[in-house]
Amino acid sequence: MSYINVVKREFERIKKSPITWASTFILPFLMCFLICIIFAKGSPQDMPVAVFNQDNSEISRVFVRNINTLSTVKVKYQVTSLKEGEELLKDGKAYGFIYIPKDFQRDIYRYKQPPLVFYYNNQRILIGGIISKDINMIAQTMMVGADAKLRMKSGVPKDIAISQANLIKVNEHIRSNPYFNYLYFLALIAFGHILQVHFVLSVVYVIGTEFKYGSAKEWLECADNSILKAFFGKVAPYFVIFTLVMAIIYLIYFGFYNVPYTGSIWVGILTSLLFITSCISFATLFIAFNGNLRYAISGSAFFVAMGFAFSGVTYPVMAMPLPSRVFSATMPIYYYIQTILDQTFRQIPLRYDLIFILIQVFITVICLLSLILIKKYAYDETRWYQK
Repeated sequence: MSYINVVKREFERIKKSPITWASTFILPFLMCFLICIIFAKGSPQDMPVAVFNQDNSEISRVFVRNINTLSTVKVKYQVTSLKEGEELLKDGKAYGFIYIPKDFQRDIYRYKQPPLVFYYNNQRILIGGIISKDINMIAQTMMVGADAKLRMKSGVPKDIAISQANLIKVNEHIRSNPYFNYLYFLALIAFGHILQVHFVLSVVYVIGTEFKYGSAKEWLECADNSILKAFFGKVAPYFVIFTLVMAIIYLIYFGFYNVPYTGSIWVGILTSLLFITSCISFATLFIAFNGNLRYAISGSAFFVAMGFAFSGVTYPVMAMPLPSRVFSATMPIYYYIQTILDQTFRQIPLRYDLIFILIQVFITVICLLSLILIKKYAYDETRWYQK
């Protein structure tokens, strides 16, 4: 009954605390839903670029028209000098600048590879990568088409001309974002980061307030002085709330937005539940530092705020310095993201993700050892009512 008494006590505290409702349910749900809205189109559309067509030939004009057929890029500026195009790029009015030099068409007819200059700001990694990929695709397609036409004019049969013009065929297999859809890719990482921040900070807050308001001893006595009953009874309502938040987000993400899920649903559920438990247990470390809510909130906020950067997707962990790899290895989000991406898009067999699942369990168990210190602080009256 002592466990049930702690659960009831915590529900009473939740009803009296709007900030708890906001941090555990309302804000994480709204922020994740906002991410879905932001990435609803899948990839950026109609990004403005500038073109300086110095050749102004038939082929160069066709090239510009072909660029406008891309859904991601729109030729918004036709400039008359290199300087004008570079200024648009520096001012952020254009995300890319294409320079088609003089004699572009003549070089193609002479079987020469014409120089085609493309400038873009690589500080905007996502935008630069998308524009560069699409412009290269258009340029290569045009070159192959022009080469094939010239060969056909010289008497080479059509099928042979096409095969000779396209000697190297690349068979690509995209691992991290095979659909080239950023709703399918970055949104999941953003969900993990947002949820980790709210899960950890919320648990730090609800345990830390027991010390701040001097009710830590009462909390333990309600659980017959068992720190395990006190802890699990206290976090049980939040585990239910966090699970509900993730379930609603998944229903919207995989249901309403029809994001594909190619792996095991049960593995996805398991890693999601383990992510919640590891975040909850992870929060105890910051309270166990000295039982001070202010320090615990500051330390945990600093730690989890960098979860997105250290999740190992946008920048590979293996390329990071050793301290950064260690930092990444301590975060629950790293193991959750690797497993959930493997199960959603990569069709990775379970045996390769088993290590991530086991590490999440290990993190949970190790972090729960800090409950020994929390029990000690709960009886230390000097830890109560700290500012």
